[in-house]
Amino acid sequence: MVKRLPLHTTHVELGAKMIEFAGYIMPVHYETGVIAEHMNVRENIGLFDISHMGEVLVEGPDAKPYLQKMFTNDLSLLYDGKSQYGCLCYENGTTVEDSFYYQHSETKYRLIINAANREKDLNWLSKHAEKFNVRIKDMSNLRGRYALQGPKSFETLEPLLSDSIKNLQRFHFKETQLLGVEVFIAQTGYTGEFGYEISFEVADAQKVWNSILESGKIYNILPIGLGARDTLRLEACYSLYGHELTDKITPVEAGIGFCVKPKEGIDFIGKKVLLDQKENGTDKKIVGFEIIGKGIGREEYKVYSMDGEEIGYITSGTFSPLLKKAIGLVLLKIEYTSIGTEFNIDIRGKPTKAIVAPTPFYDVHKK
Repeated sequence: MVKRLPLHTTHVELGAKMIEFAGYIMPVHYETGVIAEHMNVRENIGLFDISHMGEVLVEGPDAKPYLQKMFTNDLSLLYDGKSQYGCLCYENGTTVEDSFYYQHSETKYRLIINAANREKDLNWLSKHAEKFNVRIKDMSNLRGRYALQGPKSFETLEPLLSDSIKNLQRFHFKETQLLGVEVFIAQTGYTGEFGYEISFEVADAQKVWNSILESGKIYNILPIGLGARDTLRLEACYSLYGHELTDKITPVEAGIGFCVKPKEGIDFIGKKVLLDQKENGTDKKIVGFEIIGKGIGREEYKVYSMDGEEIGYITSGTFSPLLKKAIGLVLLKIEYTSIGTEFNIDIRGKPTKAIVAPTPFYDVHKK
């Protein structure tokens, strides 16, 4: 059964075009359109309704050792108030899920998971929790979630809060109040832009949404849909499950080996394969590309060497509103992944030249 967001009616009233995505009816864009929304996030500020995302609490005396077994990254690097990005993997190293998780304490963690993977993830987490003293609580339907992204995010959010977030650093979080509403605020996001992700009880969804939009008016805030969310994350080269990460692609092959740590003495799931890939390399890898000339490389388009050999496929592709050119991510045989390597994309039967490009295409922290 397709679900609706808590503010479904609000999005319709704001002129959103609604589509089905990950089991939800979601706004793909509003009256301003994808390009205007994209550029407003880069230049001003945008508000995303991401209440379709899953939210899970893992609590109990064994919460930390349990998650150390489950995730590829090293939770010993965390402390209270800090978040981390990692992957859940199968024994063969391919990916169950990628997730940000947040340490409230060594006995309490908050996980944000993909909506389409929610049931699968909960089953996977529960299956491996039997030998640990932990409780896994699905909070997804009880919480609302927004992302506030763009250069004016701080100026918009700060006046609404009972505690200042002036010193809240990247990948950190705090719990405070927004005009009397209890909120969880993390300095994270999926756009490559400065911003925050906010979680709250679903009953407060309308108040939080309206308050942020009102506060951001002076900075030309816009509601932002899925279309711009995808173009923004591609400019930043963030992986999307089902595209760059799947049950056939490992984190190392996806180019995010940074979230795979050795964790001496900890036998996390997929460790043997993943550490071998980090040490000895892989036979395929996801890299960035730009198209030379006209055309856009879309998901699953096949790609060929200049000699006509099939060498991989596009995992994600789009036209970049900021860079004014077609970009994307492509899974290639390893010998074709050097920057500057040319290849052809089969775009509806027509070979279109592309080139392996440096990534990320956009990095706000290096502007």
